[in-house]
Amino acid sequence: MLQLFSTGIIPLWLTTAGILGDQPPPNWAMLDLLQLNPPDLEIPKLWQTYVTRWSDQGFSTTNQGFWLQTSDQLLVHHNALHPLPAASLTKVATSLAALKTWEPHHQFITEVRTTGSINNGVLQGDLIIVGGGDPLFVGPEAISLAHSLNRLGIQRVLGNLVIIGSFTMDFQTDPLQSGERLRQGLQGQVYEPTAENGYTPPPPLAAKPHVEIAGTVKWEAAAGTSTLLFHHVSLPLYALLKQMNVNSNNALAETLATAMGGSSVVITQVRAATGVPAEEIVLHNGSGLGQENRLSPRAAVALLQGIQQELQRHQLTLADVLPMAGRDRGTLAERKLPTAALVKTGTLFDVSALTGVIPTRKFGPVWFTIINRGENIDGFRQDQDQILQQLTQRLGAAPDLLPQFTPSLPPAVLGDLRRNQIMTHRPPS
Repeated sequence: MLQLFSTGIIPLWLTTAGILGDQPPPNWAMLDLLQLNPPDLEIPKLWQTYVTRWSDQGFSTTNQGFWLQTSDQLLVHHNALHPLPAASLTKVATSLAALKTWEPHHQFITEVRTTGSINNGVLQGDLIIVGGGDPLFVGPEAISLAHSLNRLGIQRVLGNLVIIGSFTMDFQTDPLQSGERLRQGLQGQVYEPTAENGYTPPPPLAAKPHVEIAGTVKWEAAAGTSTLLFHHVSLPLYALLKQMNVNSNNALAETLATAMGGSSVVITQVRAATGVPAEEIVLHNGSGLGQENRLSPRAAVALLQGIQQELQRHQLTLADVLPMAGRDRGTLAERKLPTAALVKTGTLFDVSALTGVIPTRKFGPVWFTIINRGENIDGFRQDQDQILQQLTQRLGAAPDLLPQFTPSLPPAVLGDLRRNQIMTHRPPS
């Protein structure tokens, strides 16, 4: 049964979601689900059409859920407090927890060191990589390291490639495998991202750097005496989250969640930030793989609003961390969503989920979550796109009127040489 809200009790919810400032979360039992006068009678009629369609197609209405609200009014909802399989909407929780654990401009530092001297293009010693937890060290980053090593006059390493600390490349958790990937990357071989580990590649560089490693790949627990060649800093956290959410990168999400301490820490962080009750958020990992990860539709919206609040403190917008319809591709490449909608998709074999915010003339930002369950992924996606397009037509599109739908910074790209900070003092030649 559809249930409709007007303004009477909504400020309780909005305080919880972080809209009305840093007030303590209210008692959630006070948020009664009552049928009150909706601000626009046509909106619940529109959504009822789709509930009826899903029922007619044989899909249980108890397996479908949605929540739709403006900044201060709840427009319509169905099954909104029931936690449903969230798929990659889980990454919204991971994003918020990451922003609370670190901060949007945080960068992970990888040190590039050596034990030898440079002679006629040859580094006569080991090349040492001291990892600092960079969760997205992939092929373009290795190529940027090779460029900087060439700039330092290093074409060949006579010693070994030594891996120390928290270093992963191409999401390989074994340090020796990561080291071998790095060796190949320094020598020009770059692996294509997989469907689950996707990232947005940068434009190709004109020059092709090359650093040959004569020795073997080794892992050591700690670094001995060595000379620092340069720091390599990761993409800032907000850009890492953008990569994760645009491409729904499962490995990146899992790496971030693990670095935070696991799913229990993610839950603790997001509940503290939003006041979402425990029964509406059940997470077993950071990516959303598996039916065990569940969110209620209203909880997903609360997480998005928590992200917005956290970003605003650092003069950033949701567009800096979420894919935008009409601009970003990734999981939105085949979708027909309203222009400038900021969304996160979620897909399992029998789950199609979507949460986000769309700009409208009548109500300003309209926040939503739709979770559909049943073996009808393509059909559910088409329905989600259509209902949001119809909603936008009714409320008026406003893609250029609301500043929060514009990225505040130019996109950070993988392989940017400016993130290699070469030391003034170099090893002797």
